[in-house]
Amino acid sequence: MARAGGEPAGGQVVSFYVDDPQGTGTDFQGGSPVMITTSSNGTGSTDVPLIAGASPGTVQIKVIADGAHTDFPLEVV
Repeated sequence: MARAGGEPAGGQVVSFYVDDPQGTGTDFQGGSPVMITTSSNGTGSTDVPLIAGASPGTVQIKVIADGAHTDFPLEVV
């Protein structure tokens, strides 16, 4: 959920990137970034698959919206 000033932030463009410094080959189908726009209640989702690469390692899913960001680590095994 995207929020601004404690309230749901509709109409925000949110970008999802795969940072793969260990060269696992992991990425979204079609490549990064995957971009969505939040609905009026601040939520959004995508059905673009995340494809695990052939090599093990750690990747970061980086989520960026209007200057704010967060990262989610994933382990490829």
